[in-house]
Amino acid sequence: MEEKGYGLLEIKRLNRVRIKKVIYKYAPITRIQIAEALGLTLPTITTNVASMLSDGLLKEAPLSDETPVNPQSGRKPSVLSFKADAAYAVGAELGPYCTTVCATDLLGKIVFQREYPIAPQEYDRMLPELAGEIRDIASHLPQHKLLGAGVGLPGFIESEKGVIRSNSRQSWNGKNLMEDLRRELGLGVTIDNNVRMRAIGEELLVRKLRPDIFAYYYISKGIACPLMIQENVIAGYTAGAGEIGHTLAQPDGPICPTCGHAGCLDAVASETAILNFCREACKEGKAPVLRSLLSEEKADALDIKTVLRAQQMGDLSVCEIVEHAVEYLGISLANLINLISPGLVVVDGYLMKQECNRKKLRDVIAKHLYGLNEKEVGIEFLSFDLYRGAKGSAAKVLRKFLLEE
Repeated sequence: MEEKGYGLLEIKRLNRVRIKKVIYKYAPITRIQIAEALGLTLPTITTNVASMLSDGLLKEAPLSDETPVNPQSGRKPSVLSFKADAAYAVGAELGPYCTTVCATDLLGKIVFQREYPIAPQEYDRMLPELAGEIRDIASHLPQHKLLGAGVGLPGFIESEKGVIRSNSRQSWNGKNLMEDLRRELGLGVTIDNNVRMRAIGEELLVRKLRPDIFAYYYISKGIACPLMIQENVIAGYTAGAGEIGHTLAQPDGPICPTCGHAGCLDAVASETAILNFCREACKEGKAPVLRSLLSEEKADALDIKTVLRAQQMGDLSVCEIVEHAVEYLGISLANLINLISPGLVVVDGYLMKQECNRKKLRDVIAKHLYGLNEKEVGIEFLSFDLYRGAKGSAAKVLRKFLLEE
């Protein structure tokens, strides 16, 4: 490795990072298993593990009584894992409907969480408000164990620089949110697109074997689909990779208020689009079940929860609108699968709480898949979790300030 320009200290650092990641992903795990997984010598593993045990990051426990004694060492092997209370992270998502903030332990378990109103349009108001929300959550943690804060938000985000390149809130554009928050909080801060944060959380914190390539399909007020390749989420040259919501779905369709183009996927299949179509149906005297629900609840604003209730109760107009949207969602996802061929697609969205919508999506995807994709690409639906984005942002903190240090 010296010939490739790596110094001894850098080699040691990289080995430590690799060891931490393997323990985090596969714990409980023995020293020998770590060495075999990474192709490193057992003394290298032992030295690094001893350091992390001394730092209080790891704990070890003996294997079961049935485990035979190691003939070389004369003792039973022990297994290693991270101590959950060794460190904490704060994550926030500036979502389309509200802001959620949570604190997690080192293993990603939420220990405190809170929902706040949607972030202000003006950057100069949003920044101190967000900092206050993060401080509020952080106040419940041991300060000497706090790694930092992560923030996920919609739009084109340059994660490494911490800059908001493009967001629907115009006053946010061009701002270095990472540096501004760092000054406000006195903490390490990382930011990224909120759906990429969700994908990072799914890759890092869910204790399941994942394919080397998987897609994260997110359906909300907008639609996005970042791609994870070998534990890394792809941002693209312009930091806009994954914005499937602004790909063309219906050339003569409605104008998207975000991108200004006719018939993008967001304009015909997002929650925003579904709500717009339902409002029009109500104005035209259609959707009787939905209209009665709105009247009963005295609701001034229609929401997706009420739409799904009307769908479940058999409102034909609402059923038609939702099925039409899911048709476009399925076609776009089939196109992505045919192009990229990921091993798995994870689907995250409140719209998919209804089993009939899940079935419709599966059927449309299967109808348009090509070749081996139909049998070998898995579709997995996530249960709705209001704090998944905030938890993903905390996961990015764990990765950046602990596992990659």
